[in-house]
Amino acid sequence: MQRLGTQRVFIILLGKSILAVLSLAVVLLLYAEAHAIWYAEYHLGVPTEAEIAALPAAGHLCPLEAGSPYVALADMPLLLRQAVIASAGADFQTRPNLVLPATMAAIIDGRRPDTRITFTVTRHCLQALAPDCCRGLDWHVGNTVFMGRLERTLSRERILDSYLNDSYLGRNAYGVAAAATAHFGKPLADLNIDEIALLLARFQMPRPSERDGERRNYMLDKMLSAGLIDEAQATAARAAPLPAVDTTPRSP
Repeated sequence: MQRLGTQRVFIILLGKSILAVLSLAVVLLLYAEAHAIWYAEYHLGVPTEAEIAALPAAGHLCPLEAGSPYVALADMPLLLRQAVIASAGADFQTRPNLVLPATMAAIIDGRRPDTRITFTVTRHCLQALAPDCCRGLDWHVGNTVFMGRLERTLSRERILDSYLNDSYLGRNAYGVAAAATAHFGKPLADLNIDEIALLLARFQMPRPSERDGERRNYMLDKMLSAGLIDEAQATAARAAPLPAVDTTPRSP
């Protein structure tokens, strides 16, 4: 009987210890977020939410190249918009905004958020708005804080719009409209399935290379898995000829 009482006391003490550790972890996470925001605000010069809200509501959000063509999200091919989500951010439109406690909880729960789209917009917006911000270790802090601010201030559609219109996609082309002309010699609306797949690959590897076929087919597999195209369309797209690889060095 005494042994059972001792075990019960041990279990109660263990439970209280676990709760104390979890409470301390939550407090530390909140402190880390507050410190990161304070540090970014007063030491890094990361644009504030008010400055983000003052950015244009339409057109290029953070243009890095003057004169680049702009196509509104609603006017882009539906397959392109759907395929971008499928290939670079399956949970982009449904996951919570990027705040430290929620992000850490998702990672612990095995649901690591896919931040590639927001991260890309963060990177070129920081370059356009605060080119002297964030060096070395500060780069990680500044990017993390600014990513959260972008998603709290802008709609997901506006972020996706910037991703598609402002990203560098090779051959001195910024945005998908310029890239369609630079890589395929045709307007964005006229791209075929195989060309859309290769255009998606340019977000990861802007410069054409001998591995373009492999990268295009990988994107076609993503589109097929997401149900955006059928097997016959995927087979035909894989068989389509690739554009000639131009080995002339170009830089953004």
